[in-house]
Amino acid sequence: MHYGVSSAIETDIADFILNVADTFTIIELVSEYPHVHHSVSKIDVLTKLKKEYGLTYTMHAPFCSVNLASINPNIRKASVSEILNSIHYASSLGCKLIVVHPGIISYPRSLNKFQRIANENERDSFLQICEKAEQQKLVVCVENMPRLPPAFKESWTGDEMAKIVDACSSPYVQIALDVGHCNTTDIPIPSMIKRFDKSIKHVHIHDNDGTRETHSIVGQGSINWFSVITALKNIGYEGFLIDEHRTIEGQKQGKTFLEPIMRHRM
Repeated sequence: MHYGVSSAIETDIADFILNVADTFTIIELVSEYPHVHHSVSKIDVLTKLKKEYGLTYTMHAPFCSVNLASINPNIRKASVSEILNSIHYASSLGCKLIVVHPGIISYPRSLNKFQRIANENERDSFLQICEKAEQQKLVVCVENMPRLPPAFKESWTGDEMAKIVDACSSPYVQIALDVGHCNTTDIPIPSMIKRFDKSIKHVHIHDNDGTRETHSIVGQGSINWFSVITALKNIGYEGFLIDEHRTIEGQKQGKTFLEPIMRHRM
């Protein structure tokens, strides 16, 4: 496993990279406007920094105002377009994978008819995304959500992730496990890891007290990180652990805390 960091979206991306490159060489680019939004000038800057510091990039697709399950066809079309553009963007930067959020509920939760429509829309959106991912040879990782009202219940229990992966039936649509998100549910994190097993191709890490998502520093919440790392080792996970704390100093503290656990022999 390899420790990396997510770019803080309130920081200029070039400044962020310059401030972390002495400690981290794996950077997850948060593709939000104007932070890392698709442009020729951004590609030039990021490509130059990548070569200069020997960096590896992954990308987090846009999630602000994006809803792949929207019952409004215009909003869903625009949302899918944003993700497709991000896949092309990620490919141009040499990323091997991109993280995508599932859809959210945008209507009263008591209306079952509309939930069925939203679920169908979400599957159709991911089928379109899958086609683009296969063309670009880039893995799309669907992320589990925290236990919050806007999210479908199935997107924090893991059921929706499983349905999306099954519907696409492609090696280019897999799972991004967010450990902090999972900690806000009543599902033990090792159980979620065991359930998805080899489908987990990417991992996000941050901490919280188990009641709500706070993106706290790794090691400063209620997560049992030894059990998390052990469970990941048990499934043979050798990918990235992307720290999503919002400050560079906190990300460095997380690395200092977690790396001895990562090195521990089972």
